[in-house]
Amino acid sequence: MNGKKEVFMRKKYVAYCALFIVVSLLFFGCDALISNAYKTMNLGQPDPEKIAQKNADVIIEESGITSEQGLSPEYVKKIAKDDQAKEAILGKLDNIVNSTSATAEKKQAAQALIIDIKLSSIDADIVAKNVNLSLGEFLKAAQDDQEVEPAAIIDKILPAELSNDKDKLGKFIDDLAALSGDVDKFAQIIPKIDEKPTPAEGLDIATIAQTAAIIKFVDIVEPVGELTKGQAVANAVMDLKAKPDADVSKYFKEEPNLESLKDDSSLKTLFEAANINLETLFGESNSSEGSST
Repeated sequence: MNGKKEVFMRKKYVAYCALFIVVSLLFFGCDALISNAYKTMNLGQPDPEKIAQKNADVIIEESGITSEQGLSPEYVKKIAKDDQAKEAILGKLDNIVNSTSATAEKKQAAQALIIDIKLSSIDADIVAKNVNLSLGEFLKAAQDDQEVEPAAIIDKILPAELSNDKDKLGKFIDDLAALSGDVDKFAQIIPKIDEKPTPAEGLDIATIAQTAAIIKFVDIVEPVGELTKGQAVANAVMDLKAKPDADVSKYFKEEPNLESLKDDSSLKTLFEAANINLETLFGESNSSEGSST
């Protein structure tokens, strides 16, 4: 009996430690990360150099971040893949966030766009699209108690250039974890009205909350020695691709403490603002205080 329990716990450990990006994405369904993956705005092909010359208010408006149509991934991707334009635009948006005269609504829109640009720059939107395409298959397997090999999940979710390159995968994960501070900053600028966090009108706050949870999930992993979070997970992923029952615990101090996310003040704020019960993050409740996308 003890042997079976050890095997079960090890599989659980592997799922959380080595595939925590995948597992965290599966918590949320198709809205995880950049949910508006197929929405477009009729702007033609945006020129990042020309965008960088515009003021922050125009950039926010053109991005669609608070529009009824939703964020334009093409607009964001053009910015994200031009380093010079990206830095200029992020600087302008950050000035809005730190401004003493900008409204709370404008600050939130600017910070949300900062997060989306940074996510797009590391191709997190590609991972999100892969999740959208394969989510049903994995959820059905889970419901049917079917075991899915780690390599199968890895190859379906992560682009080949990440799943086959340990260094690139490690950097991707470290870059994702580095966004934790941006999430905190966003949560801090949401005002409370009648004791309830009230986001700017038009923002897809449900997706932002879910994205924040993924980022925070990545950030709580504790690697051993001098490994970065990304290096530890990348090592584990490569080991699991080569050998499904590989012992990857050697790369981590302990199993990530999911319960600690319940006490994260930023997640509390964002999930409350989105009218989503934070307990759904742990599969403990399917109810919400309101509707979400």
